Parts: sequence; structure tokens; C-alpha cells
Amino acid sequence: MQRFFRGLRLSQKIVLPMLAVCLSVFMLGLVVLGNWFTDTLQQNFRQEIESFAERVYQDFQYEQQTLETEIELIANRDMLNQAVKQRDQSLLLQILLPLKSILKLDWIKVIDTQGNVLVDLRNNSLTKGKFLDKVVTNTASRGAHLIDLVDVEDEQQVLQAVTSGIKSSAGLLGGIIIGNLVDETLLQKIAAGSSKHLIIHRQNRVVATTLLAVTKGGNWQFPLPDLPSTRIAIDNKNYLAKTIVFPGASQSLNTTVLYPISLLEVEQWKLWKHLGLLFLLGSSIVAVIGFLIARTITRHLKAVTQVAQRVTQESNFNLQAPVTTEDEVGILAISFNQLIQQVKRLLAEQYEANQKLEFYSQRLEEKIEERTQALQQKNIALKQTLQELRLTQSQLIQNEKMSSLGHLVAGIAHEINNPVNFIYGNLKYTDDYTQQLLWLLQLYQKHYPDPEPEIQNAKQEADIEYLTEDLPKILASMKIGASRIREIVLSLRIFSRLDEAEFKTADIHEGIDSTLLILQHRIKSQSHRPQITVIKEYAEIPKIQCFAGQLNQVFMNILANAIDALEEGFQNGLCPEPIIRISSAQVNQTVVVHIADNGTGIPEAIQSNLFDPFFTTKPVGKGTGMGLSISYQIITEKHGGSLQCVSLPGQGAEFIITIPIR
Repeated sequence: MQRFFRGLRLSQKIVLPMLAVCLSVFMLGLVVLGNWFTDTLQQNFRQEIESFAERVYQDFQYEQQTLETEIELIANRDMLNQAVKQRDQSLLLQILLPLKSILKLDWIKVIDTQGNVLVDLRNNSLTKGKFLDKVVTNTASRGAHLIDLVDVEDEQQVLQAVTSGIKSSAGLLGGIIIGNLVDETLLQKIAAGSSKHLIIHRQNRVVATTLLAVTKGGNWQFPLPDLPSTRIAIDNKNYLAKTIVFPGASQSLNTTVLYPISLLEVEQWKLWKHLGLLFLLGSSIVAVIGFLIARTITRHLKAVTQVAQRVTQESNFNLQAPVTTEDEVGILAISFNQLIQQVKRLLAEQYEANQKLEFYSQRLEEKIEERTQALQQKNIALKQTLQELRLTQSQLIQNEKMSSLGHLVAGIAHEINNPVNFIYGNLKYTDDYTQQLLWLLQLYQKHYPDPEPEIQNAKQEADIEYLTEDLPKILASMKIGASRIREIVLSLRIFSRLDEAEFKTADIHEGIDSTLLILQHRIKSQSHRPQITVIKEYAEIPKIQCFAGQLNQVFMNILANAIDALEEGFQNGLCPEPIIRISSAQVNQTVVVHIADNGTGIPEAIQSNLFDPFFTTKPVGKGTGMGLSISYQIITEKHGGSLQCVSLPGQGAEFIITIPIR
């Protein structure tokens, strides 16, 4: 490789390293940016399916509440009470058939207090089916209110049923049951306008579905209700699946929401395609700029080189290199011309110097011995000084990076905090105003129960009952979201510690929590490993006098190393369940913090060098070897404490931080 590099021209030696460095940094940035966007897309898809599953559950509840409202309207009719009292089936049919059609009910059943059926009205698709409705029938005959699911024997059909008693002033006359099928029509109504599919099933047997690839009644494997959204394959197509439970009094139904992953894959492919085009464009620009720079530098150097070759070959010291620029190349030509004149002058003085050389050589031998001893002592002192300078330089760079990071994080937190406070502060007034409007609407409904037809149509079209129920929930969700953003902003401000140079009183637990929040993107589950479990065992400890920002830097270095060790251990099969355990305690007049992991551990042979500057076991480019060294100096020199490491290979590592209480 060295022979090949020596054989290159100067322009190539300038361009090739610059291209390699620029393209490597550019490619690394694009890969990091692409992975971040990919993770963000996946997280957005999972949040969307969780939100849609919650909406499906609310729609099921709305259907149930609709049935409850309808059965109350039917059961309280005087004509119905009179017909049941007289057991007049023709009058019952005259009353219930129009209601069944208007309310679009699939089933209406009226029974007396003995359980005898007076009327049983069903849709055409249910006339031959036998209902397993013993529970709801017994409940209705007692006049009790019940919400349950009713199966149709030997068929994969389920009805959502509601019971109510039929009462008069004399007492209980009987009961009524109404119900609607839980079928594809209901699912298509719920999933209307969405790219997602719904499957209703019980014990992995499909009852109704909007996905043609899933056969009704078949035995399928769906995720459990208590699991987060999971990837499954149906008909060679991948979906994100989330299962929710819709309970009844005696049984329940599972509803699985399917979201096609093909949409996510298309977006990811577009993202990487654009990043690839951006890389090609950037590479071309860097290559052209590098070529122009190299050409500009080498053009003038060639002229100086030609003159130097002639001077060497002809021994003609009267030649002069042309000076065409005032930059570094021009300065080089001037210096070269001065060198030629100096050599010419030196040749003239060489003879005289040779005569003096013999005299000086005698004295030189005497002084060499003296100077040798002095140089050896200076070399030892210079090595120590150089080591200290390198360490000081690295500390200054690291402190400047942390200070810049603190200013950046604090600035972002401040900018986010203002609009979030504005939103959060106005949510209470918005909630109050909404409640007043809803109260006013209820008064209108109470005192004007029979509005004009135009108002009734507008009320049905706007679905006032659903809006009245859902609007306070939306405001509550917004308040929870705003509170969560305020907590995140507070954690960022705690971690930034713009006053990190100030020795002040601080809460160590707050610093650890804010550091964990900054590292949350590395702690959560990745494509190559599961989520890292963080166990916090905090004791009651007092606030201490410390450099808070520098302590946060120590926590960041140790936790980042623990995450690296857990990732390596998981890949080697040493820790299938990666764990970080953080504990604190007060021991006498000191605060002790333990940070332990169950990763690869640290060999005993290198533990003594663990806190040395520039010592690292990580691959080239991943670690500088300064993190633990700087952390050690912060704890020992700045705070008068101690930093220890206890580890066995394959059994994890534990760092013990001890800080005195002042």
C-alpha cells in the first residue's frame, strides 16, 4: 500500500485522501440519517395501528350504546306494555316490525315473565339458525338489563344483544331482547376510508373479516390481545397486527386490526433511493472540487520542480524559479531561489569552514557527553509534558463538545417549552369553554325536545351524541400529550446544565434520569437486539454540592459503554435479556451510585488500564479511549471521590461511583 501511494502523483495524493475522507463522512451521515428516518417510519406505523385499534374499540362501544338507547325507546312504549299484558301477538308485530325496519335491527324477541316467547323477529339470514340465547332469555324474563354476545349454533355468526324489562305500574310484564349481527357489514362501516383490515375471531376461528384472503370459519393464528403490534403473514403478504378484546357478560370477541407493511416498505425504499441519489450527487461535487484544487496547486509546483531538477543536474546555481503567485507556492519559489543563493554562498564559505571544523570537532566531542546527559533528562521531562498536553487537549475538546451540546439542547428545550406552555395553558380554558357549550346544548335539548326537521337532520348528520362523548376525551388526550412534552423538555434542560462549570447543589437522580432519556433511542429495541431493561433502585439520598454538568457527562460515558457491552454480549449469546441496574445509597458521609450490566464483562488483565488516557478495546473509529479517563478525573479530582470497576468476563461489569457529601 505504501509503495502504491509513493508511486502516485502529487495531485492524486491530494485528491484521493480528501475524497476518501469526505465520502466516508458523507456516507456515514446518510446511513445514520436513513436509519433514523426508517426507525421513525416504523414507530409512526405502530402508533397509527394502536390509535386505529383504540378507535375500533370505541366504535364497538358506540354500537353497544346505540342498542341500549334503542331498547329503552322500545321498552318504554305504552302500546308495547299493553300488547305484552294482553299477550296480543298481532299487536306486537304491528308495533315491532316498523321499529325493526327503522332501527335496522337484526333480531327482536319479546318474552313474558315465564320465559314464553311472544314474538321472535329475525332477518332472513337468521331464520333457520338456532340461537344459543339461554343466558339473555333468562335475564330478560327477570326484567334485568344485560349486554352480551349470542352465538348461532353450527354457524360462524355472532350477535351483539341487549336485554331490558317491560314494566307497567302493576309490575314486571316480561322482557325484550334486541340485537345486531357482528358481520362484514359492521366491519366495513368501522373500517370505511382506511387502508386497514379488521378480523373478528374467537379462539383463532374467524367470525367476520374485511380481508378476502382470510376464509371465514378457518383456524388462523392471531396475536394475543395483551401484546403490542406484531408482524404476521397472510397469503404471502406481511401485516402489522394488533388484537383488542370486546367483552360481553358471558363471553367475548377478539378483533384483530391488520395494517399492510407494503406501505412502509415502499416509503423506506423511496427514502433509501433518494439518499442514494444524494450520495451520488455529493460524490460528484466533491470529486470535481478535489480535482480543481489539486490542479491549481500542482500547476505552479511543476515549474519550481523543473528548475530544481536543472539545478541538480547542471550544478548551475545561477538559475531562478519563476514567481507567479503570492500564495504558499509563490513563497516556496522565493524560498527556493533564496536557497540556491544560500547554497552558492555556502560553497564559497565551505573551504573556510573546513579549516575551522577541525578545531570545533575537538571541542564538540567534549560537549557532546555533557549535552547527552542533559538531553536525556529533558527527553524524560518532555515525554511527561507531552502526555499531559495530549490529555489536557482531549479534555478541552470534550468539555467544548459537552458545552456546545448543552447550549444546543438548552436552546431547543427553551424554544419547545414556550409553545408547549402556551398550548398547555390554554387547554384548561378550551376544556371549560367546551363544557359550557355542551351544557348549553343539553339545555336546548331539554327545553326544546322537538326541534325543526332541519335541525333534527343536522343533529343526526353531525352525530351530536358521539361528539358530546368524544370531544372531552380528545381534550384529555391533548392535555396528556402536552404534559408529556413538558416532562421531556424538563429532562433535556436538566441534562444540558448550562451552569456546569458552577459548583452547586444538585439531585443526582435527576441527572441519571435525564441521561437515560437522552440515551432512550439506544435503549429501546433494535432490529438486532431486544429492548434493554433498565432497573432503578434509588434510595433516599440528599442533594450534594457538585459540578452537575460534568457528573452528567460521567453517567453518559458509563451508560453508553454499558449499552455497547450489552449489544456485543447479545450478539455472542451471553445475555439474551440485556439489563442495566442502577442503584444509589448513602454510606456515612458519601453518596454511592452503582451502574451494572450483564454484558460481556472486562478481562482482569486490562482492568488496571481501564482509566488510562487513549486506552480502548473498541474497534478503530468507535472509541477514543478518553471517556472513562475523563470520567475518572471528574470524579477523583473535581469531586474528591472514587470511581471503581468490578467485572468478570462473561458476567457483566459494575462501576461504583463514590462522591463525598459537603
